[in-house]
Amino acid sequence: MKEEQVQKITVAGERFAKPGEEFFFVGEMPECRKCRFRGTCLNLEPGRKYRIESVREGHLMECALHDGGVLAVHVTPAPIKALVDPKKAVAGSTVVYEPVAAPVSEEDEKYLAPEGLVKGDRCRIVDIGDTIKAGNRSYRIVSLVVL
Repeated sequence: MKEEQVQKITVAGERFAKPGEEFFFVGEMPECRKCRFRGTCLNLEPGRKYRIESVREGHLMECALHDGGVLAVHVTPAPIKALVDPKKAVAGSTVVYEPVAAPVSEEDEKYLAPEGLVKGDRCRIVDIGDTIKAGNRSYRIVSLVVL
């Protein structure tokens, strides 16, 4: 189920600026304070995961952090895999993210409190994955997009 998401314009390093690339936005760096593109570059939320949807036509812009310069790109929030109660695992539904605190295999630990999600985030379930056992309960691995 593909759903239209709100796109934002930001900039990405020239070598990285390709559709489909995903990144975590870390926020402002000291080098950004005097940059004329600061407003465009810093309009994302620190700690969140984004996906480059398209690269805007235009010229390469200088950047103190990216030695190859930057290009303007359209980004959307990227899906993040996490565990949810199987009763709530309905594609297209909106859920409030609650981290799961349960014993899981080392391989599945990445789904307990994945980077980019914070307790209380409103998210849309965009994909349903496997069921895993955690202690005496089962959970579904789902892909969530923060709203």
